[in-house]
Formats: sequence, C-alpha cells, structure tokens
Amino acid sequence: MENFVQAIEGSAVNEWIMGSYWAWPAMEVMHFIGLSLLLGALLVIDLRLAGFFRKINIAATHKLSPWAFAGFGINLTTGILFVIGDPFRYTANIGFWWKMGLLGVAGLNALWFWWKINPVMQSWEPHADTPALAKVIAWVSLGSWFGVLILGRLIPYIGTG
Repeated sequence: MENFVQAIEGSAVNEWIMGSYWAWPAMEVMHFIGLSLLLGALLVIDLRLAGFFRKINIAATHKLSPWAFAGFGINLTTGILFVIGDPFRYTANIGFWWKMGLLGVAGLNALWFWWKINPVMQSWEPHADTPALAKVIAWVSLGSWFGVLILGRLIPYIGTG
C-alpha cells in the first residue's frame, strides 16, 4: 500500500487537487449530488422491492435506475479523485476500508438482484407484494448503502484506528 501512496503523491492530478483552492470543495459538492441521486433513486426502488408503496407499479420504479447509475458514476469519479488527492488519509483510514467493504457488498447484492429478481420481475403483479428474496435483496441494499453513507461521512473523524 505504501508503494501505491507514493506513486500517487506528487502526481499531476494529486498536485492539481491539493494545489487548487476550489478542486476539493467542488468534488465534495459533486459527491453530495451523486449520493443524493444514488440514494434517492435506490430508496424508492428498494422500499418498493421490500414491499412498501404497493400503489406504485413495481416495474415503474426501475425507471429511476438511470438516476442511480448516474449518481454512482459521479461518486465513483469523485471518490477516486479524493483518494488521488489525499491517498494517505484514505488508505490509512479504517472507516474508508469498511466503506469499501460495504461497497463490495452493495455491488454483489446488485448483481444478485439482476440475476435473480430482474428477469422475473416483469411477470409480477404490478401492485402485489414482493417475494421474500426480493425483500432480502432490498434490505441488504438499503443497509449497505446507508452504511456507505455513514462511513463516508465519518472518514474525517474515525482516523487510522
């Protein structure tokens, strides 16, 4: 990990981020917007998948997926830039690594959804309750993404513990 940090520190992107007065705050704003898009869309999708809001057609909630993907893309980009901007802060931080672990859980859970639920979801009654597997996937998604949110916010405070 030390070689990784040393390779990034002093790079052109690192120097631009750390040397610019507006780069870091602009990335923070973009990260917040991305998070809002991602979690806003997933909140509706996952809560409906968990069996709530049954007046909403289950298939219609997936029209929000592009917003979730856009938010994730923004956060992936700004997140990488944060690590490049201050690699030691992130690579030495236990909260960051827990966040990365939960991102992995969220990603695997999304794959589980696309393999097991998405192919059969179109055959469900639009306003019916969802199967147990769909509910598990929804709650794992909500739990992992809110964990990512909380840990991301705590990175400056958790330290290297």
